[in-house]
Amino acid sequence: MVGTLVASFLKLFWTLFKTNLVRGLFLLFAFITAFTSASSQEILNGELVGWGPDISELPSFLFLYKEVDALTNTVEFVDVLTVDVNGNFSFVSPESRTEVYEFEAPPWSWRVLVRPGAVELDTLKLLKSSSGPTRVRGVMAKSVWHSEGVSEMHPSIKYDSLRMLASTLDALVLFDRMAQSGAVGSSAKLVDVQYMDSINSVFEDACSKLLLDEDIQESIFYRDLIKSRIWQWRSDSGMSKGEMRRVWYEEESRDATRSVSEKITSPGWCASWVEVNASWFVEADEDGELKSWVEAGNTDSIAIFIGGGVSEMELAMWWWDRAKPNSTASLWIQKNGLAELSILNRTVVEKVWCSSDLLSKTWTNPSIDLVPLDELYGKWSVLLILKSGSFSCIREWEALHAVEELMKNGRLDFRFIAVSIDGTQSKWEDLISQRSSSNQTLRWVGADPRWMDGLAISSVPQIVVLSPELEVYSYSAPIPSRGLGKYLQKIK
Repeated sequence: MVGTLVASFLKLFWTLFKTNLVRGLFLLFAFITAFTSASSQEILNGELVGWGPDISELPSFLFLYKEVDALTNTVEFVDVLTVDVNGNFSFVSPESRTEVYEFEAPPWSWRVLVRPGAVELDTLKLLKSSSGPTRVRGVMAKSVWHSEGVSEMHPSIKYDSLRMLASTLDALVLFDRMAQSGAVGSSAKLVDVQYMDSINSVFEDACSKLLLDEDIQESIFYRDLIKSRIWQWRSDSGMSKGEMRRVWYEEESRDATRSVSEKITSPGWCASWVEVNASWFVEADEDGELKSWVEAGNTDSIAIFIGGGVSEMELAMWWWDRAKPNSTASLWIQKNGLAELSILNRTVVEKVWCSSDLLSKTWTNPSIDLVPLDELYGKWSVLLILKSGSFSCIREWEALHAVEELMKNGRLDFRFIAVSIDGTQSKWEDLISQRSSSNQTLRWVGADPRWMDGLAISSVPQIVVLSPELEVYSYSAPIPSRGLGKYLQKIK
């Protein structure tokens, strides 16, 4: 195909070159630039696994996001990926550093570490959970980098092996840990200290060996994940918070290659920080001094307790305000700001659509025609969000029809629409066949996270009410069988 494109271009270039030298040279420059740019992008392969032989159940699209920071799990939309009938898809690798990608095909989501450039040689397999989903989106499922034909084991598999080892060793020392903590009455004398030390040695040796692995050393994110297991092990083994904090900042002082703002993009580093510092404000205020430090602007005392510099202090104060909202932490942030960690201070973008957003959207009617949403303009619109195969959705759909008939007696400024968020056309067609009357208005938007964000869809069945100007008036109105009619009568 590339050869055909090149041949077609050369033919066009020669024609332009003969008639207009400048235009011909400009086209040549543009082609070389575009071709070089496209060639430098590494295309990675993926596959959806576990949907069985019925391809009608297979998602047609995946929505790709990039995680901005691992503390808030804030993500940015990247792309919509097409999935073929065999479940295969492709995506572009990160340009310069390891990123946390989130793939979504509601209700399923997968969070994956993806290394930059041509490092990833394996196929990313996104696995469907064997148990059914419990909500309309955000159901986390497993993923694996499949290394068929590749001699080296992927670092994610190496990390998973360590995680499973930790789980096995945890089970072996569970009773001793409980006894040591006093959770099993007066059985502390039964603790086998030598046995626990030997298990600790097995785990520490496994971690040390893995940290020396060449693939792990080349990926700071995987190193951070391994260290997060170490910190969790230390905490479970009874290491005090004060000792953990001392060791933490002793180890952190040796890592001068990354700033704190860079570290908080790493899920493993954030998990370690939380393991060590989750309740730092409780420990710091045991003598009632923390509040006076903040009120007096005594940042030095706070920094000494935290054991770090300005960035570490900002992170600690931000965490305190987020974990346990209070006026003291808020006062400190207002006075001092988050200059070095401004990424944590950004304004949350409102995802619910406004009128201009809705006016630019289209949805599908039962005739498979795309219809603009401006068809709703001028009346109150009551949307029933539903999915095929849900008994409660079908029940509420019938109840919605009854509410619609009732409202016709006194209010003609309402219209009622059932909106399908089914992810496949076959499910959409099943829903069409379940209409009790062709007079019932039905639209399809698919399992699109953007629609779910835009209309604040969190469950099915759900009622969303739009104003005549196409503003979202409510996304938590009662469902038809539980008082929707009375609710709508009160709208003026």
